[in-house]
Amino acid sequence: MNKALDDLVNYIKDSNEYKTCIKLKSQMSNNSEINDMVKEVKELQKKYIKSGYDKNVKMELDEVKNKLNEIPIYVIYNQNLEKVNEMINLVKDELNTYFDNLLNE
Repeated sequence: MNKALDDLVNYIKDSNEYKTCIKLKSQMSNNSEINDMVKEVKELQKKYIKSGYDKNVKMELDEVKNKLNEIPIYVIYNQNLEKVNEMINLVKDELNTYFDNLLNE
């Protein structure tokens, strides 16, 4: 079982999407513009929830998100991250199904 799990993890780590995520994340970590906007988005998300979903805060949040989504490296990173997360979720779902079937037989 451990071998099979290791193979799955290695498959994901060897994927182009995962490798691209790692490379782009490293590049983005040195980009203060991206880091500042990501930090601002997180702060605005908290403010939005604490404000009881104030429309003005939502507009401000959307504006910063839109600016962030205009940065190509950030967009490409998120596209690849989504694919990696899909692979992880597929493995998780399959494992859940496997154990559910095993325990409920």
